[in-house]
Amino acid sequence: MKSVLVAGATGAVGRQLINQLLASSNVTTVHVLSRRATQWQSHPQVIEHILPLAHISKLQVANGVDAVFCCLGTTIKQAGSKAAFTAVDLDAVLSLGLWAVQQQVAQFHVISSLGVSPKSRGFYLQTKQQMEQRLQQIGLKGLCIYRPSMLLAQRDEFRLGEFIGGLAMRALAWLPGADAWRPVRVEQVATALLAQASNGISGTKVIDSAQIQLAQHPHYQQQAECS
Repeated sequence: MKSVLVAGATGAVGRQLINQLLASSNVTTVHVLSRRATQWQSHPQVIEHILPLAHISKLQVANGVDAVFCCLGTTIKQAGSKAAFTAVDLDAVLSLGLWAVQQQVAQFHVISSLGVSPKSRGFYLQTKQQMEQRLQQIGLKGLCIYRPSMLLAQRDEFRLGEFIGGLAMRALAWLPGADAWRPVRVEQVATALLAQASNGISGTKVIDSAQIQLAQHPHYQQQAECS
């Protein structure tokens, strides 16, 4: 895994992931797909690709990449409408997946959400379910789906619902069987992404929130649910 591409670099998980990739001795080049310049634009290992999400299919990367990390994601409130949310969390993700298929990328890693299933209810989870299902249908060589619980991060904007939800989940974390719902730190998600990619994947794997939480352990090993 010498050359990788990260989409969603300015998000909480994306920032953590790029920092970990740049600290890894195994990674030589990090391609950053972003709608605006990032804090790594002058880093010698980083190549930025400034491109609107709607134009992902036009992305050109010399010599290809070994893995794609899709950290794209927003909220309906932040996006402004359900349609705008769908454009990011479904349409842009699928466009990046199709690009990876065309470029014959070996690994595609994508962040979904806890609670996603064929019986998902609510617009948010149903959109994530559609995203997962359609990615599995486009012919990716290796697909790894991560379903974290609520993310703990220092964000640029305050999210009241996320703050209240985090307090509630912490309060319930002591209940039997509540491990899967415990909030997950964004650096743990980034560590899980990097660990899975370093081990290599084939077919489709689903990494649930409880498994992601193990990423804080120095001997973290993949125990993925194979689809």
